[in-house]
Amino acid sequence: MRIALLSFACMLCGPAGAGAGMTPAIVLRVMAQESLPPKWMLRGGRADGVCPDILAAIEKIEPRLRFRGQAEFRSVPAIERALENGDIDCSCALLDTDRRRQIAVVAGPPLYIVKHKLAAAIGDKVVIDNFDDLIRIRPQITTSRGAGYSDQLRVMGLEVDDSTGDNLVNLKKIIAGHGRIFYMNDLTLTWLVRENGLDDKVRILPSVMREEPVFFWVSNKTPAASARMVDRALWKLKASGELARIYGRWVAGR
Repeated sequence: MRIALLSFACMLCGPAGAGAGMTPAIVLRVMAQESLPPKWMLRGGRADGVCPDILAAIEKIEPRLRFRGQAEFRSVPAIERALENGDIDCSCALLDTDRRRQIAVVAGPPLYIVKHKLAAAIGDKVVIDNFDDLIRIRPQITTSRGAGYSDQLRVMGLEVDDSTGDNLVNLKKIIAGHGRIFYMNDLTLTWLVRENGLDDKVRILPSVMREEPVFFWVSNKTPAASARMVDRALWKLKASGELARIYGRWVAGR
C-alpha cells in the first residue's frame, strides 16, 4: 500500500512557514473493530477506547507517524481483507491466527492479555469451569462474527453461532434463549453488561476459559520501514509501562 505523506505544518495548523524543513508524516490507515467496546468505540463523535489510546501513544512517542481511519468501523473479516489487500496498513489488538500470520506481521510485544469468559441468561444455573465441561454439556455457543476463537471452539466439536457482529445483539440472543452461552473476552463482556444495564438479565460465569495475548498487526503490503517504526514505538511503550497503564484504565471503566 502506498503510504500517504502530509506535512506536520498542515496537520498542526501552525503559522505560515512553521513547518519549513520538517519531515513529512507517514500516515498509516487503520479500521476500528465494530461492536467491541471499550477496545474501539465512538464517544461524542470521536474514536475512543483502548486502541485509539494506543495509537495516540504511538504518535506521541514517534511523531513521524500519524494514524487515520479510527472512526471507520468494520467487522473482523472486513479488517482482515483490508490488511490482505493493503487497503489498511495496521490493525490493533487482534488475536494470533494462521490467517493473520499470512497477511500481516506482528509489531512490538503483546499489547495485553485477554481472558475468555462465558455468559448465560440470569436464570440459567449452568456450571462450566473448563473446556471439558463445555464439551460435556455441548450448549450452543454464540460468538462475535470473525472472532479468532470461533474456529477453536468448532475444532472441539462445539456448535457455534457467529452470524452476528453486534455483540449487544449477541447478548440479547442469550437472554431470549437463542443459544445458551455467549463466549467473549472479559473486558468487552463486562463493559456491555454494565453499560447496557443487563446485570439483572445476564450472568457472567466466574471461570476464565483461556488467556491469550493480542497483537498489533502490520500489513505485508505496508513498507517495512514503517513497520519497523511502529515496532520500535510499541517496544518503548511496553518498557515505559504505558501499554499496561492504557489497558488498566479501561479495565477500571475509565
